[in-house]
Amino acid sequence: MAAEDRNVKPSVFERHMQTGIQVLLVAMIMWAGTELVKLGQQSMVLEERLASQGALLNELRAELREWGDLYYRRSDARRDLDNIESRIDGLDSRVSSLEGR
Repeated sequence: MAAEDRNVKPSVFERHMQTGIQVLLVAMIMWAGTELVKLGQQSMVLEERLASQGALLNELRAELREWGDLYYRRSDARRDLDNIESRIDGLDSRVSSLEGR
């Protein structure tokens, strides 16, 4: 019985079906390969964009640090104004005490 099974040749339809399935599998593998290549290229483009964005961000941080040294900050202005106002109040109280004599 086993010898008879080995000698049985597949029909023409079975051979064509197997060939069709093999062609389909090869086509799917080729498509998957091209998609992987495309994804790799897109990944490299995104990686390059991220690198350039990181460099730009570092430049902007350095520029911001420089601006902090160049410009008068609001908190510094408020502190100086409070200091001037307190000195004016002190002088005003001294003038009032001198006028009161």
